[in-house]
Amino acid sequence: MGANFEEESLVFNTMTKADGEEVVAFMASHFYPREPLSTGLHMTYEDNKEWIHGSVREWSQSGASVVAREKTSGKIVGTLLATVLTKEQSSTFDEAITSPKIKVKTLHTVLSVLEEAVDFYEQYDVTKILELAMITVSAEYAGRGIGKKLVQIAERNGKELGCELATAQATAIPSQKMLERLGYESQYTMDYESFEIAGERVFDMDRMLGTPSAKVMAKRLVEPGTKSSGDKCSKNPNP
Repeated sequence: MGANFEEESLVFNTMTKADGEEVVAFMASHFYPREPLSTGLHMTYEDNKEWIHGSVREWSQSGASVVAREKTSGKIVGTLLATVLTKEQSSTFDEAITSPKIKVKTLHTVLSVLEEAVDFYEQYDVTKILELAMITVSAEYAGRGIGKKLVQIAERNGKELGCELATAQATAIPSQKMLERLGYESQYTMDYESFEIAGERVFDMDRMLGTPSAKVMAKRLVEPGTKSSGDKCSKNPNP
């Protein structure tokens, strides 16, 4: 597992621990300024910084995450952070729950609602799930199919790790449309305008970048009753 995939001027690699800090910096520049949950909660990268480092460190070692780089310069142009979930380890965003910051706790609450909205283990009768946690492509490389390639490689990695289903909390219209084209189906919708915590609406709709709702989406990686290629996997296998 973990083979490289080359396409034109780019190379796609399974992410490793060594990519961690570079990926964090890439996310700060390209993900958070364009992600509706962050903008709608008026969160800056500094708000996210304290918890995202630990999460990126964990996801980069999952064996499923993918990074796209320019062949010549080695510059990152796209990332997909993914992890493997089981019934025993079914939460992705644990790093955010310990934050003392109100905005981060609010974000964690929103993400937890999305992550717990559907019992995929019961609904799909699976034991291992590939969760696509965060995906982003730099603006200069948008529209070249890089996001699609990142998802396809992550799916291949997930199958090799023994995952039967792929899921995602798609919080922005571009990711929702891309995943739909790749065969993902919406299982739950969170309306941003009406979503409340303790009776109070939390999102500034003027800052939601035109996205009215988040969608929890899923796609089978293997047919029911079919074994995936991996004979074992855990949340954090060594890359």
